[in-house]
Amino acid sequence: MPAWVERLLPDWFRNWLQPLLSPPVLIVLAIFSVVTFVASIVGVPYFLARLPADYFSRRERFSLGISSGSTRRLRIVWRVLRNLLGALLVLLGILMLVLPGQAILTILIGALLIDFPGKRRFERWVIARPIVMRNINKLRRRAGKPPIEPRPSWPPPSARSSGSFPEKRG
Repeated sequence: MPAWVERLLPDWFRNWLQPLLSPPVLIVLAIFSVVTFVASIVGVPYFLARLPADYFSRRERFSLGISSGSTRRLRIVWRVLRNLLGALLVLLGILMLVLPGQAILTILIGALLIDFPGKRRFERWVIARPIVMRNINKLRRRAGKPPIEPRPSWPPPSARSSGSFPEKRG
């Protein structure tokens, strides 16, 4: 790290950051960055093409998705592992804000893996953007899948793009 940067940083932050700037850690982060980039190029279209067309237009999904019986334990283990992976990705993404890597993409993927209140609403907000919906449906069309069904509460694309429909706040 350049001396002028070291002088600007508080001691506690410099002490915390110094081990992360060692060559082995930077190599691991660079490899992780390449892997997440390739995984996003391949994985995002793969999963978007496999979503049911009514995924975002359904009134309610499963309450928690946990059934009774022997599969209940498996589903709980899966949910815990998925949330741990999501938390790890969010943490790594935050580190990548100051270290090499694709921070925003890693944080976003991690956040989508974690279960949190309002997650479904956030997903619907993102998917309701006309450019996002258009690109997702383009990917689905190439995969031979039907387009994503919009929620009845979403304004038609013509109203959203013309600016005549006010954005919902809150």
